[in-house]
Amino acid sequence: MHGNTPTSSYPNSQISRTSTGVISQQSTLVGQPINATGSDALDAAVRKFKARLTGTDLTAFRSTTYEELCREILRIQYEQEQTKSMVNLGRIQSFLEAMDQFSKTIEIFLNVSDMVAFVWGPIKFLLLTASTVTDSFETLLEAYCEIGEQLPLLQEYEKLFKENPYMIQALELIYIDILEFHQQAMRFFSGSRWKKFFRAMWKDFDTKFGGIKKSLSRHKDLVERRATISQYRVYREDMGETKAKLEELVVEERTKKLVAVKEWFAVGSIQEEDHSKFTGIREKYKDTGKWIMKNDNIKDWMDADNPATPIVWLTGMPGAGKTILASSLIDACKSKTTYITSYFYCHYEGQGCNTAVGVLKGLIHQLLSQYPDMLPPCHTKRTGSGEPVLRSLQLAKKLFEDFCSIPKKIFIIIDGLDECEQIERKQLLEFLIEIVTQCDTSDPGKLRVMVVSRDYVDIKRALHSSSVAKIVPNIVSMSEADNRHDIHSYVRIWVDCIAAKNEPFDDEAKEYLRNLTVARAKGMFLYAKLVMENLSQQPTRGDLLDAISENNFPESLKEAYERIVRRIKRTFVVEWPKAKKLLGWMVCAQRQLTWREIQVALSIDVDSRSIEYDDRRLRNHIHDICGSLVTVSGNRVSLVHSTARYYLTKATEDIHQPSVECELATLCLQYLTFPCFQIKDPIEKQELRQMMLEGQFAFQDYAVAKWFQHVNAFVKFGKDLLEDYTKAEELIRGLSLAIDSFMDQYHEENFHESEKIVAECRQTCKSFEEQDFYEDLVSLTSHIYTFQKKGFEARHKISIKGLEEALNRNRKLMEETVSKLKGSELETFKNFYDNERPYKCTKITCMYFSEGFKDAKSKKRHVNIHDRPFQCDVPDCLGAEGFSNHKDLEKHTRSFHPEISDLAERFNSTHIKKTKATHTCPLCGKSFTRKLILEDHVRSHKGIRLNECEECGKAFTRKNDLRRHQKIHERGK
Repeated sequence: MHGNTPTSSYPNSQISRTSTGVISQQSTLVGQPINATGSDALDAAVRKFKARLTGTDLTAFRSTTYEELCREILRIQYEQEQTKSMVNLGRIQSFLEAMDQFSKTIEIFLNVSDMVAFVWGPIKFLLLTASTVTDSFETLLEAYCEIGEQLPLLQEYEKLFKENPYMIQALELIYIDILEFHQQAMRFFSGSRWKKFFRAMWKDFDTKFGGIKKSLSRHKDLVERRATISQYRVYREDMGETKAKLEELVVEERTKKLVAVKEWFAVGSIQEEDHSKFTGIREKYKDTGKWIMKNDNIKDWMDADNPATPIVWLTGMPGAGKTILASSLIDACKSKTTYITSYFYCHYEGQGCNTAVGVLKGLIHQLLSQYPDMLPPCHTKRTGSGEPVLRSLQLAKKLFEDFCSIPKKIFIIIDGLDECEQIERKQLLEFLIEIVTQCDTSDPGKLRVMVVSRDYVDIKRALHSSSVAKIVPNIVSMSEADNRHDIHSYVRIWVDCIAAKNEPFDDEAKEYLRNLTVARAKGMFLYAKLVMENLSQQPTRGDLLDAISENNFPESLKEAYERIVRRIKRTFVVEWPKAKKLLGWMVCAQRQLTWREIQVALSIDVDSRSIEYDDRRLRNHIHDICGSLVTVSGNRVSLVHSTARYYLTKATEDIHQPSVECELATLCLQYLTFPCFQIKDPIEKQELRQMMLEGQFAFQDYAVAKWFQHVNAFVKFGKDLLEDYTKAEELIRGLSLAIDSFMDQYHEENFHESEKIVAECRQTCKSFEEQDFYEDLVSLTSHIYTFQKKGFEARHKISIKGLEEALNRNRKLMEETVSKLKGSELETFKNFYDNERPYKCTKITCMYFSEGFKDAKSKKRHVNIHDRPFQCDVPDCLGAEGFSNHKDLEKHTRSFHPEISDLAERFNSTHIKKTKATHTCPLCGKSFTRKLILEDHVRSHKGIRLNECEECGKAFTRKNDLRRHQKIHERGK
């Protein structure tokens, strides 16, 4: 095959270096075999190793010999010499020499079938695979060199193995460690995309590899000390303890990385909670959703080895039950063990969730949970991103593409894509079509995507007009007939419950109610849900009979909403004003409110500037009052469906959006002038603590982060408020007082400086020109506009220094106090705050500004990434707090981690202008600008390391490498 390649001519050859670094050969002799049997631990290790091999690898390994390995190394060396890409192959001489003696020794004394094959086979595989990429080859050779330093030369101990059983057990443990190294290393060189992930995977292996080297060193020490029984007992105890600590350290480091990556994704558990809720709904109505599994397009997409198309678009009218069907399909996909399934529901409000980046982050978050082997590449991208929370669409795309290269096949289901903005769904669909096309070209059926939405023209256009190779999606359009049976089954259960509650209710009446509901639903599950729940909550049998009369029965979804509101007004006469207020807040809130926040917001007394929690909070949950209009997930409260927002604001007159925006702006501004935000006059710590226990901090996360958005929303809707609303005068007066109080408390921010007034803001506020607060409103909006124009980084921050100072003081008190609270004080605290996650991010655009962390350490790490986003990846490094720019991180790495720096420099693709190189290496042809650098380079070929560290004895070719290494010791002193 390689006619000109030097080959081995010795039956038992061993590789060594010449003075030029070229491989030569010499022979070795060993003794004769004796009978022995491997231990259970050794047998288990071999079985575990073999179980992870493919049939091809297993066959290849069994036939691999030392002589064949030598020939392959010589061939690699010859080819590198021809291409002038030689590396110092001679550095593995000590490893091969020790392994040659080791293989013959285990063949004699352990006598386990085909065990020697699992010495030479993996080495050959790894060297051949790694040799195609210089950087990975260098890394592997260095690893073998380091292992070789920890292996004993066994020939001189041959007689001891015959006489000392402890020596044989040490031999077994050496073999198990070598096997463990190869088992781990083979993962990094497997698959078609190993080159892409090698660097991250190997870095992640560093702790484990260090433990293997330490373990081998202990084995070597035991062999060289000739393993007495007392030594062996101490050795076994120490090894057990060391192994346990190593495993604990590996798990701890992996957990830290996983937490850091998931914090970077900032997805939380909302998707899983929503899916669990939808699954729970299906559990109550087991006959529903089965029809979708019988659809030919769905069956082909889910079950065929190579489906007709890997993309399916499931469409249906609003309220048709698409989300429940999606949850059913998700569970069906999850049942297929050869696939991993990732999903995303776009049906909730959040901070940047319904964006292309938000959807991809949610999908990647789930993919990582199901395929944790991708943690190292994810962690590497996180540390190199400079982003405290993943916001880059390009980076999210790269991460998703990385997951598409894993061995597993993938199902992707995205529900409610129509809830995303048009530009966001366009970007998302274009990318998904592109990546599906790539996967389908190389591995048909590997990646399958389902999109669930309304039949929007732009979605259809995006799915059918890709610029890449066309994949035409299958379209499954839900008709009224498709889910008619499901609606009938759903209604039957509800009607039975309603009849039991309102006896007498005969079968004829039940049949009438079932048929009328199904007929008027016209395929809308949401209609049936709203109608049935509303009928179930009728207070008397008379009210029920009146509601189900044909004349009063709702004809449409709009009328169904109207009937619910009418019933709430009639049944909850006293509660309706509060319920109406809360429904309006849900419509206009800038993020989903928690029930705690809602209760405290209701309890705000503007006149006394206090929280009257016991007197003003609702004693009934909003869900008990509004029923089917709202949904509760965990502590989050939201409207039941996106259509509810439209019908409550457009189709009825109950929620007047301009008025609600005015009310929320007033509420936020007034609340932020409460005593707990006072900075000028110092507040005693005990007094501030009492304010905390009264609930005065409970609305601060929302108000501090969102006040300016509500001010802008009020300005936007202000004209409608002045023209159309009869109570405008009262609302405007309240806002005027709020603005006056707010400007007075934070006047040090110089809102009134003429140079800060933006002409555009005068025009925006023109509708309020006749109002006495006009100038203050212009100043306020100018402040908002000016701060926002400073750019993305500025938007993270609180724009008013006094408000920022007050918030930080309040949060610090909460963090210091929460762990000390007991008894009634702790219960009071829980009424207002999340006692499990009190440590919160300082950046208002971050999800963790309101979500928080369980401990101060997690918060500090997260906030450090905001301020110093470029992170050192070395565990327990002094530079763990990060750096403000990439240049400082590189400087730190070169100074304290030269071994990583060298690797990083080889991967650096930046091109700089270089001085002309006139000094050429005679061995590989590389050129250098200075003769001294050339001499260092030639010494590296020969394996000559003249510069030795006095502290640890490690040697380096170049003095600069030694200097950088010595700084590690200086740091530790």
